[in-house]
Amino acid sequence: MHLARISLNTRRAPRMDQWATMGAAVRDALGADAAGSDVRLLWARTSPTTLIISCDTAPHWEAIPGAVAGTVQPLPRHTEGEVIRWELITAPTTQREATPTDEDPNPRSKRVPLAEDGFREWLDQKLADAAQITSARWKRLGGRPARYHFVGEAVVRDSDALQDLCLDGIGAGKGTGAGLLLTGTATTTR
Repeated sequence: MHLARISLNTRRAPRMDQWATMGAAVRDALGADAAGSDVRLLWARTSPTTLIISCDTAPHWEAIPGAVAGTVQPLPRHTEGEVIRWELITAPTTQREATPTDEDPNPRSKRVPLAEDGFREWLDQKLADAAQITSARWKRLGGRPARYHFVGEAVVRDSDALQDLCLDGIGAGKGTGAGLLLTGTATTTR
């Protein structure tokens, strides 16, 4: 389980600001390691010049257009009771149940964007088994469905569940740069 931080030169990478193009480049960076396998892969652009990739196998960051530097490290592991800082870019959604009609007695539910007043409860539910959120704030990034950048602190409840969330992702849009949960040890200020 690896976490890669890659610095990008946006002038050397045309169209890399588009989520689908970036997603294809990230998948290509795994090369033969991901071909025909169940490799777990998440990525996010945390700034115009920073790309972060979380994956079961180490990505070949040099293969990403515009990449000028990169580091690959093991995914951080946290212990139960540890206070962590966390960061998440995702598109919070919920399921809207469809009403049966005579023409369609078994309609499919539809995924719809979640209103901001439901974000804290949504976050608590998504992280419930892994961590207890002690603080959370967010800002809208745009897109459709709308993406948000969440940051906060939490107390680890289950180290394995947190590790799985970091690898499996949270929310919608995982193939296009959303859902990556980043964690680190919280720094205490006095």
